[in-house]
Amino acid sequence: MVTPDGTWRLAWRELHRGYLHDVYLALIRREIRPRAHWIGEYLPRSATIELEEPCLAGDVSLALAWDEESGWRFGRFVQGDARCPTLLRAQRYIGGDVLPDPAEVGDTAVALIGGLLQPQWWWRRKERPGWGWPYPPEYRSYRDVGDGFDERLRSHLPPDDPSVMDGGGAGAG
Repeated sequence: MVTPDGTWRLAWRELHRGYLHDVYLALIRREIRPRAHWIGEYLPRSATIELEEPCLAGDVSLALAWDEESGWRFGRFVQGDARCPTLLRAQRYIGGDVLPDPAEVGDTAVALIGGLLQPQWWWRRKERPGWGWPYPPEYRSYRDVGDGFDERLRSHLPPDDPSVMDGGGAGAG
């Protein structure tokens, strides 16, 4: 990646930063405000986005957590930071892929939050559709180098050649 300070190479363990940035922007475009976010320091590569609003009764906040083996999960935030794995209660795995489209993550978060904020009447509990899976899917292992996952992550990074972003280069008119 080229910055004003020169070429900056991203370490392998940080390749997911571009993808997470895209998801973060997708949430903001859908008027979901993150309260905090962090990238885990340990393997497998992971990240968490704690949501500012809405909070459930009792000041319980919601969060999205991602890791490179099982993708995204959504639930009530309990604890976590860059050095401690994120713990969510009533978590559901969403997305159907380890790297779903950022817009899909945003749309799913909007739907899940909307469902949680609706009043729950005891006679309607069984009618609610379930979202996601309660157990982690096994899309890949972080030990699976050469499976194309890192290339998928690189596709979310800004290009090394700034002219690609401007539409410049040989094909520009």
